Amino acid sequence: MGLLDELKTAATGALYQAGEGAAQNALQTALQGSGGLQGVLDKLHAGGLTPLIASWASGQGQPISVDQLKAALPVEHIEQIASQLGLSPDQALAALSEHLPALAGQAKA
Repeated sequence: MGLLDELKTAATGALYQAGEGAAQNALQTALQGSGGLQGVLDKLHAGGLTPLIASWASGQGQPISVDQLKAALPVEHIEQIASQLGLSPDQALAALSEHLPALAGQAKA
């Protein structure tokens, strides 16, 4: 791999991480109106997803599906998060599914 290839790879990685950070910050802000990250985690615990959440805290970060989120979170909660993000409820759930394990893992670290 040449120097230019290495620079391109490094730049792409930095942009991806910046995008991930921005998405996680937006989600963190959106969750504030719904009891914050802890409020969401409490609802997931109540929905029987404690082992999944434990994987996030341990750094293993098992994925959570949109269906698991739909089952554990009240519709009003989902709609509030979606509104805060300016997304449809399905888009908001997809974003939450993608980023929640990392957010929870960072909060426990």
